Amino acid sequence: MRSRDRNYFENITRVYFVTTTIVGFLEILDEDIYRIIINDLRYYQDRRDFVLISYVLMPNHIHLVLNTKEGHSISQCMGNLKRLTSRHITSYLQNNNDLYILEMLKNNAALEPAKDCRVWKPRFDCLVIFKEETLIQKIQYCHLNPVRKGLAITPEDWPCSSARNYAERKDILLEVDCDWKCLAC
Repeated sequence: MRSRDRNYFENITRVYFVTTTIVGFLEILDEDIYRIIINDLRYYQDRRDFVLISYVLMPNHIHLVLNTKEGHSISQCMGNLKRLTSRHITSYLQNNNDLYILEMLKNNAALEPAKDCRVWKPRFDCLVIFKEETLIQKIQYCHLNPVRKGLAITPEDWPCSSARNYAERKDILLEVDCDWKCLAC
């Protein structure tokens, strides 16, 4: 990434590394469900709720590095994203008559404090990013996650991550901001 082309974040305290997980750590995410999540991420990007800096979709969780826009808290952004994806994933499973996965989700959701959360665990993990070094580390963590889990040989082999964006490949699923710079660094 060329430093002269980098965007400058005005408020670095709005940059977050976020992880959210499927109830019961169920590995239900597949190509069709990845597509649902990608489309829902794109929807919130288009609404300008946040700028996506990095992402990876794994079989039972997702990691995001994002910059929330003014007026949008990380809790609002994640709550909205989880509600929308949960609704779309549940609808997809119902339309495909995937009763087994629906039953597994229902049983695992019943064990959670918020029983209405049918797809995602009700909480999410969040790290506020203050330093460029941490930002780079979390982007790399996202990209290397599929390799560490044996799902890909190289980060760019995993289609459901921003590694291809950073490698400047054309076969990307979702736009991300690869031209960032931390003012607080």
